[in-house]
Amino acid sequence: MFNWLNYWVRSWFGICLLKRTPQDDPASYSGLVLALLLYIFSDVLVATASSGWRVAWGMTVLDVLVMVILTTVLLQLTQKSVRLLQTLTALAGTGGLLGLMVLPAVQSAAGTGQQSPAILVIFWLVMMVWSVMVRAHVYRHALSLNYAAGVAIAIVHAVLVLKLVDHWFPQVK
Repeated sequence: MFNWLNYWVRSWFGICLLKRTPQDDPASYSGLVLALLLYIFSDVLVATASSGWRVAWGMTVLDVLVMVILTTVLLQLTQKSVRLLQTLTALAGTGGLLGLMVLPAVQSAAGTGQQSPAILVIFWLVMMVWSVMVRAHVYRHALSLNYAAGVAIAIVHAVLVLKLVDHWFPQVK
């Protein structure tokens, strides 16, 4: 059990460092379930820093739905649906790890009750850029595109989630 968990965490961290690709891992439903649980866990914890539990769950469900639907549509349009399991596992696993990495800064910023210190803002921006780079890396390999196209898709993904959250949860600022 520990070896299996260790394998996935090391793999997702390797993808976060842009050293591994989604196709380096086996297509595994248990890997996808683990990745989604990690992603949901970290997403809810990050979201609760700025909202209540119910809103955090709603934003997380929306985030997961966008990731699954967008990825499925893109892979179907490019006739690469066979890569869906590995791609979703990579996106959710890396997203979960990055979410856990940013969690202390998010909670610290939320706990101050005032304007966030510059170092937290810089850290947040660095993590946002890193997250986009990792998603771009995953999309690039899953869709067999160049890195610029992967970046464009990752940015569209991020903007889509932000716009939908702003629309469905306007009270969260």
